[in-house]
Order: sequence, then C-alpha cells, then structure tokens
Amino acid sequence: MAGAELTPRERGLVQSVVDAMLRKRGHPGSPEHTAIRRQQACEAARPRHHQLAQLVAARLAGLPQDIGISDVDHVLRPVDADEAHLAGVVAGWPTPRPVARVVARAAAGTLEQLIDRGVIASAEELARLTPRLAAATAASAYPDPALRILMDATYRAFRNRRSLLLLNLEHQVRLAELPWVQAVASARTDTSDTRNQARRTLVRLASTAVCGFPATVLPNPLVGELSTLSKQASLQLPWVEELAADIFMGRFSAKFLQAAKLAGRRLAGSLYARYYDIDYPAIAAIDDTSRRLFRRTRTLDAFDQVCRDRASARGKRSWFNVAANGIIIEQAQILTAQNLATIAELGIDLPSADLAKRCLDTVLRLTARIHHNPRPLGTVKNTAYAWRQMLFFLSLSSWEEQTAFPAYAEQWLATQPDHVRTRLAPAVTGLVHVISGGKFDAEGRAGTGRRLLAGPRPSTGCSTRDRGTEVQRGRGSVWWATCSCWRVPTWTPATGEGGRR
Repeated sequence: MAGAELTPRERGLVQSVVDAMLRKRGHPGSPEHTAIRRQQACEAARPRHHQLAQLVAARLAGLPQDIGISDVDHVLRPVDADEAHLAGVVAGWPTPRPVARVVARAAAGTLEQLIDRGVIASAEELARLTPRLAAATAASAYPDPALRILMDATYRAFRNRRSLLLLNLEHQVRLAELPWVQAVASARTDTSDTRNQARRTLVRLASTAVCGFPATVLPNPLVGELSTLSKQASLQLPWVEELAADIFMGRFSAKFLQAAKLAGRRLAGSLYARYYDIDYPAIAAIDDTSRRLFRRTRTLDAFDQVCRDRASARGKRSWFNVAANGIIIEQAQILTAQNLATIAELGIDLPSADLAKRCLDTVLRLTARIHHNPRPLGTVKNTAYAWRQMLFFLSLSSWEEQTAFPAYAEQWLATQPDHVRTRLAPAVTGLVHVISGGKFDAEGRAGTGRRLLAGPRPSTGCSTRDRGTEVQRGRGSVWWATCSCWRVPTWTPATGEGGRR
C-alpha cells in the first residue's frame, strides 16, 4: 500500500475507524486519552500470574513433601522485598485467587476443617480418605511396633484394591481372610483401650459424614469402613450398602431386616413413618431368616416380600428388570433409613433441624438441574434421597421445629425459578399435609400434594397403549413416568406432558 492512493471507499473505512477511536479514547494528548494510557500502563506493569505462581512454588519447595501444609496463610503471604527483587515483581503484591485455591487443597487439617474449607467436597472424597484413619485404629490392636506399621500399610493397600459387584449376595475376599493376616492374628490383642479407640473413630467418622454431607447417602466404601470399626468396637450394628439395581437378585441379606427393626425402634409413629406409610410394628414382628447354605448369606423371604409389596412389584422375581429392581431397592432404603438410624444409635448429638434445612437446600439445588436436562433420572434419584434424609432429620427434631419447617420451605421455594416451584410445590404441599396429621392415599396423593419418591410404581405389559397410560398417570405427578417395561425412561413434567426420548 506504500505510495498507493486510497480509494474513496478505503478512505471512508479508515476515517470511520479513526473517528470511533477518538470518540472512545479522546484525541492524543487530551486529558481523557492520557488517563486511559496511564491506566493501561499500570495494568501492564502488574505481575503476571505465572510469575506469582512460580514464586509460590518456590515457597512450597522448601516444605516437607509427604505431609500437608500446616500454615497456608504463610505460603500465600504477599510478596516481600527480597522475593520482589529475585522474581522481578512488585513487593506487597497479593497471591492471585486461582493460585491460592490450588494451594489451599494441600492444607493440613482435621476432616472437619477440610470439609469447612471445601477441600473435601463430597462424601465420596471423604470415603477415599477414611482408610487412613481406620488403618491406624485397626493396627493399634498389635502391640509390636513393627507389626503395627506393617498392618497399617496392609490395611491401606487392601482398601485400594478394585471393588467388584457380585451376584447372589456374595462378597469379595475380606481382609481377615488373607493368609498373611491370618498368620499374625495371634499377635492381635483386643483390649478396652483398642475398643474405645475404635468407637471414638467410628463416632467421629459417622458424625463428620452426616454433618458434612447431610443430603448424601453414605457411599459404600465409607459404609464398609464404618462396619469394620463397629466390629472392632464390639458393636453389633447393621450397616447396609446401596445395592446395584442391574445385578439385584430380588433378595436382601439379614442385616437389612436388622437395620429396619433398628430404624423402627426410633421412627415408629414419627413423621418419617407417617410420610412413607411404614408399619414398623409389623416389621418388628418379622422373624423369618432363611436357612444359611454353604458359603451363602442368609436371606429374608418375608422382608423381601414387604419391599416388593410396597413397590407394587407383581409376579415372580425378575433380576433383569433393572428399573423395577430400583423401586424395590428404594423401598428397602426407606424402611432401613439407609444407615441414618444406625448412626443415631451411636448416641451422636445431631443438629437435626439444621441438617433438615441443609437437605432442603440441596433438594432445591438439584431440582434446578433437572430443567432442560436430557437425562434427569440420576438427578431425580439424588433429589429423592436428599428429601428422604431431610424427613429423617425432621423426625428427630422437636414438634415446634417440625411445625415451623413448612413455612421455611415455602419461603425458600418462593425464591426459586418457576420450573423449580412447579416441580417441588406438590412435594411441599404433601409434607405440610403429613405434618398437620394427614396421610397419603394408596397412590401417594393428598389433594394436590404428592409423596416424593425416586420413581413411580411399575406397571405390567409393554405395549404402546400401556406406555401412554403411564404417561397420563404422570399428569400432575412430581417427577417422571416411564414406559411400562422401565427400560426407556420418559421425562414427564408436572403438567403431565412428555414423550419418549
């Protein structure tokens, strides 16, 4: 373009760009333009994030690498004069938030502190860290120091193995069944001190899990650790795992009935029992344990049938009907309170009213995620679980706290988007009805109120007509309906409109 004459069009384009620049920044040398250039120069002189990150990394290099950071604030302190000279940055400059957030994850602290800081953000992450505490407790029963170190390492290594889901209520090999563990079993000494230590660890982990993540069902790895600690503390407590619907054989082991009876002793006649229409005295009267076969777990025909009846499962057991299995498993979880009653049996002083409110917050947050979600069933399940946990904590609260809770729920529901209010309003209405002394009918309805569950009752057949009927049944329901074979989920909003995805 050098020496070339601009065409009228090109001259007009250049002039429009210059005019726009002058309107935005002012003429060169003007006060407006000078102020802008001064601000840009200050921003350009700021330290880059990578420079500050390298400075923080140099601070971390001088700390022990096999333990957490005891003083995070010291590591994240502003740049001092010596560091500013070496790194070429401005003295007194604070550590950027993205860098501080990464460093904070390496902070040392108790489980409670790490949960409060957000370092442990889920019950699954808590379960991953739990074997370290449980290993020290299990190894404390070995008086020999060298053997104690060996058993601590063995415990942690064993917990890191890959877990498998097996059929016919079978389980993987247990730690005590390992030959090298059996070889040193005679050196193990269980005393009152070791049992008390196991109980303290059990109470601490259970309390931390419930208070840290009140709306989450205990993960199976954490349930296994709590069960092991219970045995070490000589406590006969039933801990039940969350079963997989795709390999469920239609039978429950004996500990599920034990957990249901334990829950009944605490929840009979409570808000929880009235909401889910549970006849705990009838469950307490069940004494039907099948004969234990060789290397097989005891099962309970009567308890199995109770769960099937509550799920309205008809016909013979069918382990390949995954969605129907999920409904039966959900009923077992409702009857047993999914380990919450077992935790309450430990005598932990739970802030039940506060935990119920936190569960409601989780319900609102999860319900918001359902909107425009093409695969909402996982979120729906977690929402129903959080609602069930909320009901349990409400049942442990005083009558005054229970009667005040509906106003709290309606107040927070009113602040939510329309789609959240539409989906949750029937559930809140049903809760208010039960707290006021009412009951649901056989279909889980009470006027405009609905009982909130993870899924509806299965129907029979698999024709297009049945599928359409099932969708029509979903009209006005809280969550969703499925085709009658339960293999292709169909999302049904509260208006009842929906179709096959």
